[in-house]
Amino acid sequence: MQKYTHVKFDERNLFKDLLFSDICKKKNDSINLSEIARQMNRGINTVKREIKRFKKVEDYMPVEAQKDYKQKRKRSIKKLPTFTEEQQEFLNLRFNIFGDSPAEIIHRFLIKFGVKFPSCLKTFYKWIYLGLLGLLKKNLLNGGRRNITKKRPDNRGKLDDKFKSIWDIENKKSNVGFFEMDTVVGKDHQSSCLVLVEQNSKNYFAIKLGEHTANEVLEKLEELVKINGLVGKIKGIITDRGKEFSKFEEIENITGSNIYFCDPGSPKQKPLIERMNREFRKRYIKGTDFNNVTQQEIDWVVNVMNEKLRPCLNWRTSKEVFLNNFR
Repeated sequence: MQKYTHVKFDERNLFKDLLFSDICKKKNDSINLSEIARQMNRGINTVKREIKRFKKVEDYMPVEAQKDYKQKRKRSIKKLPTFTEEQQEFLNLRFNIFGDSPAEIIHRFLIKFGVKFPSCLKTFYKWIYLGLLGLLKKNLLNGGRRNITKKRPDNRGKLDDKFKSIWDIENKKSNVGFFEMDTVVGKDHQSSCLVLVEQNSKNYFAIKLGEHTANEVLEKLEELVKINGLVGKIKGIITDRGKEFSKFEEIENITGSNIYFCDPGSPKQKPLIERMNREFRKRYIKGTDFNNVTQQEIDWVVNVMNEKLRPCLNWRTSKEVFLNNFR
């Protein structure tokens, strides 16, 4: 959250002196707001707001300005609403256990209790950042931090020249049936999960890998496709240039679709699965040894992700949209 300090009484005394000082005037004798802001080490908008406390600049008085500030400050501080025990348990369950986003919680709150959530989305985020209501900031996506993706060189082994690039995708009329594929690597690169996401529904799939090899990716992908009834329904798969996908021709035979590779070191070309992997990583942080995690536990996490109400799907779940598209 943005850090700032309110204007203090001493600063208001300084402001009055500068306001009527010759050094803070322009050649035409008008007030130089930029110079006042520089002298006070404040933003120019702060100076403008301070002037607006009075109808005329000549009427500015630090004591009256301080009184006006305190009155407005008192009115702006609102007490937290009172939640029932059931509502508090609901907030804890949906946010701390299932990891729902604040926007989803507000929508679910209305559905479950039949009343509007007692704050806007921005205020709800503020409560979370302040640690109120027992809601932990670390349960926000990416721990509440801004995620910045930097383009890094791709030093992995190179594929042969037969592969297809994402620039070879033609006549893509719909995202239905197009998938993005990746691997989530575990501790010391000794374990991993093969993950896919369908672009239209945002439905997520994950299956454990033991050796993180091209042969195992081929075997597990075939298993995943058959279990979920995707044979003949996949239109294309976008992935990166990891060596685990080097047997792309065999993958194309299994799925009956083309495999398209991103440019080297360009994860932004498959943004959806990178976004979904961040949700997955909330449960299985970096350094997790997937050898100590069962497939049933992974399936539970994936099911929670697919049962989320998503604004981009008009507040429907990924599972619901996926089943509608692939019946």
